[in-house]
This record gives sequence, C-alpha cells and structure tokens, in this order.
Amino acid sequence: MQSTTRQGKRSSTYRAFLEGETERRPNLTIITGAQATRIVLDGVPGRMEATGVEYRIGGETRIAKARKEVTLSAGAVGSPHLLLLSGIGPRRELEAVGVECRVDSPHVGKHLKDHLQMPLVFAAPGVGQRMDEVGCSMGPAALRHPAGPLPADPAEDATLPADLQALKRDAERRLAEWEASGHSLVSSSLYDAGAWFSTGLGDQHSHDAQIAFIPSGYTFDLWQARLNIDTARYFDDPATQLAADRENVIVLANPVLPHSEGEIVLESADPLVAPAIRMNYYGDAHDLRVMVAVLRRALDIVAQWPAPGIGPLLVPPFLARKHGYDEGDDPSDALLEDLALHFSLTVYHLSCTCRIGSVVDPRLRVLGVARLRVADASVMPNVVSGNTNAASIMIGEKAAEMIAADHGVQLEEVVGEVSGNA
Repeated sequence: MQSTTRQGKRSSTYRAFLEGETERRPNLTIITGAQATRIVLDGVPGRMEATGVEYRIGGETRIAKARKEVTLSAGAVGSPHLLLLSGIGPRRELEAVGVECRVDSPHVGKHLKDHLQMPLVFAAPGVGQRMDEVGCSMGPAALRHPAGPLPADPAEDATLPADLQALKRDAERRLAEWEASGHSLVSSSLYDAGAWFSTGLGDQHSHDAQIAFIPSGYTFDLWQARLNIDTARYFDDPATQLAADRENVIVLANPVLPHSEGEIVLESADPLVAPAIRMNYYGDAHDLRVMVAVLRRALDIVAQWPAPGIGPLLVPPFLARKHGYDEGDDPSDALLEDLALHFSLTVYHLSCTCRIGSVVDPRLRVLGVARLRVADASVMPNVVSGNTNAASIMIGEKAAEMIAADHGVQLEEVVGEVSGNA
C-alpha cells in the first residue's frame, strides 16, 4: 500500500513542506491560534478585488493586507464558509442571514461530495492483529489508564509488579526501535491492503469502488469515540468482541464515485457560528446500489481467504432479527442496505464546494473577484475516485506553480509543464 509516509512516520504537509528551514524564512509569517473571518473586498460588482484577510486572534480583530493576491486554502467546508461570510455566494441565502451579497455566485458551497465506507467486522484467529500489540508498540504512554494496564501517573511505575515492569520495558524497546529505524508495527497506518475496481453500475470513466483490509478490529474506545458508532447496537457483546486481546479484522467497502451531492450553508453572519453541513448521503439511490455491490465483493474476498481463514460476518443483532439472518447465511440485499444506512462512515474526503468551472476558473481564480484564488479539495470538479490526500497536495503544488508564473517568480523545481502556463 502506498501512503504518505517517510521513515515510518506520517509525512504531513507541514512536515514535508514547512518544517525546519522553510518555516524560518524571513519572507514567511505563520500566525497560529487565529481564525480567518472574511476576505476583505474592494470595488463594485464587476470590478471586485480581494485586498486582504480579516482574522481574529486573542479577542482582537486584525487584517492581513495583500500586496499581490489572497489564496484561500481552508478546505471543502472552510473555504466556501469564508467566501459566503465575505458576501460571495448565492444572493438569496446570503441575504437571509444578513450578509450583503457582493458577488452573486450561486454554486459556492454547493455540489458537496464525500466518500462513504462501511466497516465489515470478522473474528479472525490467526489472521487479525491484537490491539494490545499495537498499543505496546506505541510505547508506555499508550498503555496508561484509562486505556491500558499502566498507571496514569508515571511516578507510580516504581511499584509496578514484575509483569507490568516487563510490559513497560518491552513498550520502551519497541518505541526506541521505531524512532531509530522507522520500522515497527506503529509505522503502519493499519490500512494495509486495498483493491480498486468497477462494479459495472456505471461511471465508466473511472473505477467506482474501493475495498480496504484492516488487519485489526480496533478497540471499544476507537469504535465509540472516534468512529462514532453505537457499539451497543453494532455488537451483542462489545466489551468482549472488541477486547484488546481479540484477533479481529475489518474489511471496508468504499464506493468512490458518489452521485449524491450535499451543501455548505450559512447559519449566521457571525463567523464563529459553524455553517450547516448537509451531507445528503444516499440522496441519490444509485449510491446505495453501488454500496451493496461493493459489500458483495468484499464478502466474496473474505469467503476466498486462505487458511486459517476468516470467520463469518458479524451482523448487528437487531438487524439479524429484522431480516431473519442466522450466522453464516448469505445476507440479503435488504440486510446489506440496512447495514449501510445505519453504519456507513465518512472517509473525510469532503470536496467540490468551490469547484472549477462553477466557482473558480481553471487557474483557481474566483469568478467575479480579482486577486483571489482557492487551492484545496473544494476546487475538484468531482471527487477523485480514491483517497484525496495526494490529490489535495497536487492541487497545492500546481497552484503554487500557477501563482509563481502569474507573478514572474522562477521556481527551482516544478511539477507541471515548464512554461508560462505551468
């Protein structure tokens, strides 16, 4: 599996592009703990331009003035939210919350796309990776209360019994090995295998399905607090089935070309009030049909697993009763639809809310406003048929090249074509 990882550590855009010498450059100022509140606009309709960014920090409102242009990179929720707060968006919606419409741009915040995934859980003795092993590899801090067997206060370690002293030493050894070599269980994202394919239900320009294999079952805390799953409904005995010493696996069914579109809508002219995020998952019936097809392919993969094999699908008890399902049965389409409607999860791939052709032009310039661009996943005309991390980084790199070309800046290295239109 390819991932954005270097030397066993997640290579975030901060770590890859800014950390170290770059962030200390005299021509770069990074302001932390600030919240952008609007784009400062000057001019009249037809001749509007961005002149700066208003932001709040420590209870004070300030303005960062732009000598050349403003580039907005706040994501598929934040970027349309800031445009709307600045009066760039659908006139009727802006006026409904008391925001003056400076540029009537009806597509701002519309066409919201995301990927959904449906986790299928299987008991897999001899195949699954125990979560207590993952925790131990993360070092002693990951084993402290309330999640693990070590005391919350390290000062109490001196009185630990021999078995816990040995556990702590093993955790320290594993963590040191990872820090020195980049090799360890924790260097894996646990998203260890994937498949991309077409279901045959349309969208022939690209594959429309993705399946992932997670070689562990996660823990109760991860399911409840991070995945926001009601574990009491999904599992008949969550404390036992999600115990740290259980060998489980998860197979993720993940359609990647959804037809459903949501929207980002202002709830208030106050920038501290979050916008409404209306995902509208499964709003188009096509998406549920594709999800069932991907679930079927995932179950087929599990059924063909080599020895020692993977156990039967874990079906939430209330859905098993509703659909007359017994362990080991071939689930009906109705059961799979119900499972998806109850327990599908976001993949956090929100995109398309400032899409090229509707809100920005092919050089990412906001239509109707000079000196203003958007450069993030919101500019995608359609969500990409896979994970959005690399695509978003590409958008940033391409935007940097276009900005440099427009302002006569010579780059040492380029990703796109080396020309005036790079």
